[in-house]
Amino acid sequence: MGSQAQQRSGATAARNETTPKATIACLVCRSRKVKCDKTIPECRNCLRLGVGCPGFSPQSEFISRKEMQKSADDIFKAAGVEKRRVGSCEECRSSKHRCTKTRPSCRRCILRKLPCIYPSKLDKQHERESSSQPASSVASSTIAAAGLTSMAPAQPLKATQWTNPTLLQAFGVNIESLCTDTLPKDHGLRLRLINAYFERNHYLRCLSFIHRPSFMQSLESASIAQDYGEPLLYIMCALGARHIYFDAILSLDGPDRDLLPTAIPGHEWAERARKEVLGELHAPTVQSLMTVALLCEYGLREDQHALVFILLAFLHRAIRLLSLDSPRPLQSHRTAAQMIQREVENRIVWASFLIDGLAANGVEKNMCWKDHIPEIPLPCPDDCFTSQLASPPHYLLQIEGSGMHETITELDLSSLMILVVRLRTKVMQLIRVAGDSMHIWEPPSHFVRIIDQLNTLYNNLPEKYYLTDANFFVLKDKGMLGGVFALHLFIHAVIFDLTRISLAGFNFPLASAFKNAPLPFRAHCQNLCRYHAAQASHIIRTGMDFSPNAFDDLFCPDAIIESTKVQIIYAATVDQSPQTLQETRDNIITNFSFLLGIHNRGKEAPTQFIRGLIPLCHIFGFRDIAERYQETLNIPIDPAEVTGSAEDYHLSALASFRRGRAQLEEAQSTSSVKTMSANDNKSPLIQPSQNLFYETPIDKSCSSDFTNSLPVLRPTYPPLEIAPELMNQSLPQRNPLHTIPAAGVMVQNGVMMQPSVDDYIKTADEMSAYLTWGIPDIPQWLNLPDQMPPG
Repeated sequence: MGSQAQQRSGATAARNETTPKATIACLVCRSRKVKCDKTIPECRNCLRLGVGCPGFSPQSEFISRKEMQKSADDIFKAAGVEKRRVGSCEECRSSKHRCTKTRPSCRRCILRKLPCIYPSKLDKQHERESSSQPASSVASSTIAAAGLTSMAPAQPLKATQWTNPTLLQAFGVNIESLCTDTLPKDHGLRLRLINAYFERNHYLRCLSFIHRPSFMQSLESASIAQDYGEPLLYIMCALGARHIYFDAILSLDGPDRDLLPTAIPGHEWAERARKEVLGELHAPTVQSLMTVALLCEYGLREDQHALVFILLAFLHRAIRLLSLDSPRPLQSHRTAAQMIQREVENRIVWASFLIDGLAANGVEKNMCWKDHIPEIPLPCPDDCFTSQLASPPHYLLQIEGSGMHETITELDLSSLMILVVRLRTKVMQLIRVAGDSMHIWEPPSHFVRIIDQLNTLYNNLPEKYYLTDANFFVLKDKGMLGGVFALHLFIHAVIFDLTRISLAGFNFPLASAFKNAPLPFRAHCQNLCRYHAAQASHIIRTGMDFSPNAFDDLFCPDAIIESTKVQIIYAATVDQSPQTLQETRDNIITNFSFLLGIHNRGKEAPTQFIRGLIPLCHIFGFRDIAERYQETLNIPIDPAEVTGSAEDYHLSALASFRRGRAQLEEAQSTSSVKTMSANDNKSPLIQPSQNLFYETPIDKSCSSDFTNSLPVLRPTYPPLEIAPELMNQSLPQRNPLHTIPAAGVMVQNGVMMQPSVDDYIKTADEMSAYLTWGIPDIPQWLNLPDQMPPG
C-alpha cells in the first residue's frame, strides 16, 4: 500500500512539473463556481465539458459577474454544448433520476419527450414556506381536488383584476392560473380544461381525431407528453380555457364584465404550441398535424386569419409527405392499436379537407384540396372508433356517385358534415361560373343535381340527429349539441346560398343564367331560398331557448348574416304581403338578438355582425328596426353589401381570406390608410354560407310545368315544424302600392305609399352593380337619411 501511494504521489509531482499552473481560475470555472485546477493551456474542467478553455488572464479577475456570465455562455454556445446549471429539473427530481441540468431541456426529458421545467427561485421559496406550514384545511383540499385552484405559481396580471369575489365565484377557478405561459400543475384543473375541450370542440368541424379513451388513459398515467406531444396538450387546454372563460362571462353583469382583463385565458398556451410546432416543420408527425388542425380552429376564433391560411397549406403538404391521403390497407391480423392509429390518421386528413373547404369559400385559387379528393374511408361511426370495432368503410366519391340513397343512415356526424361541406364547396364554385349559356333548370344540370343530393341527405338523416326536444339533452351530454345544430344550419345555408342568385342584388356570375330561365323556375328558386333562410332563423330561435352551447361552431353567425340578407331582399323584391313582411320582421329581430348575444368573439364582434345589415333594413322597408338598433347601440353604418366584388372573388367582407389579406396589409403599412371596407377592418368571421333543397325527383321529360316538376325539400320528420307546401303557392302579385306600417315610405300626391317591388329590384340591382363590380361612385340618391330609389 505504501509503495502504491508513493507511486501516485510521484506521478502527480511529475505531472505538476511538466504542466504549469496559473494563479487565477479560468472564466468558465469562475462562472460555474467550481474549483479550477489552473492547468495551462486548458484546465481539466473545460476538457471534460468539451469547451475551449478561455485561459487565464489577470484582467478577467476584475470583470463584473454579469459580463463573466455572458462570456461563459458565449463559450458554451460556440462549442455547441448546453451549459449545465445548478439544480435538477422537476421531472428528474420527482422520479429521482440523475439530471444533466442542461437548459432549456435536460437530455432525459428530451429522450422521453417530457416537459422539462426547472424550478424558479419563487418555486423553491414556495416549497420552503409550504414545508414550514401546517397541512391545508379540509375545505381547501376539497377545492383543489375539484380542480378549482391551481398549485402552479401564477404571474399576476394587475392588482385587483381577479380578486373580485363575483369574478372568482363566476369562473370557479383562479383565472390567473390560466394566463401563465405554462400549464397549471394541478391535475384536477388540467382535467377540467381537457373535458371542456371534448365537450365543446371535439365534434365541431370534423375535429374528432383524438381517441378520447386513449387520451384520458394517457393523461391519468402522466404519459401525455410521450404519447401525444406537449404542443397538442397545450392547444387543447387553450381551447378548453377559452370556453370556461366565456361561459363565465354570461353570468356577469355589465360592471363586472368591464373589470375583466383584455387577455384571453389560454392565449399563451396556444402561442407556445404554435411556436413549438412551427419549430419542427421539417419533421411533421401525426401528433403535430393534430396540433396544427386545432391551431386553425383556435386561430379562427381569435381572428388570426392570415395564420390559418398558411397553416392549412402546411397541413395539406405534411399530409402528402406522410401519404395519409392515400390507400394504405392494414394487415389482416391488425391489432386494436393499429386500427385506432389508422382511424386517427384518416380523421386528420378529413379535418384538413373540411377546414380548407370552409376557409377557401369556393375560390379555387385559395383551395389546397382542389385537385383531388382523399381516397381514404370517411370517419367511421364514433362507437366503432372508441371501441375499436371494425366497420364497413365508406368513400366520398362512391357516395356521391351512388346518389347517397343507401349509406346516409350509416354515417356519423363527422362524415355527414364532410358531405354537406363538400356540397357547399360545389355551390360556392358553381355560382362563380358565368351562366349566360347554362340551362340550370334542366335535370342534368349541376344546379339541380346538387339539390337532389342535398335533399337525399337531409331526408335520410339518422334519427339521433333530429332537432327534437328528446334529442337535445342526449346531444348535449355527449358534447355533440353544437355539431348537430351546425349541421342543420349548414344544410339550410347550402340551399339559400345556391338559390339566392335568383333574387335581385345577388349578382354572382351564375345569376345571368336566370335571364333565359322559365319564370316559374325562378319563382320556385326564390320561394325555396326564402323558406330555408327562414328555417335558419327558426333553428336559432330553438337553440337560444335551450342552450348557448348549441352555437359553438364558428359558422353559425355567418349563416344567420346571410339568412338575414336573403329574407330582407325577398320581402322587398318578391313578396310584400303582410304575412311575409311580419314573418320577416320577426326573423330579423331574432337574428339580430342572436348576433348581438354572441359573447365569445370579442367585445366589438356583436355590433360588427349587424352593422352591415342595418343599411339593408333602412333601404328595403325595415327602417324602424334599423333605427332602433342603430340608436340604441350607437352603431356606425357600413356600406350595405349584398355580395362581394369580382376583384375579391365575390367574397364577403367577412370571408376568412379577405380578413387575412387585410390583416397583412395592416401589418405591413405604418401610415397609409387601408383600402379595405370598414367591415374588413373589424369583422372577425368567415363568410356566411349559402344553400338549396328539393324533395321529389325531377321529371326527366323536361316538362315545362316547373311548378309541379321541381320538388321542394320536405323532410320525413319535422326538424322544427312541417315545411309549408311551397309548390302550390301561386306567384305573388306585384302590387306597387302595398301600405306597410313602420316601413320605409315615400310621398305620392300627398299620400304615404310603400315603394313598389320594381323600385326595390332596381335599388338592389344598382347596389349590386356598385358592390359587385366596383363602380367608383355610389348612386347619388343612395344616402341613409333618404334611402328611397328615384321615381
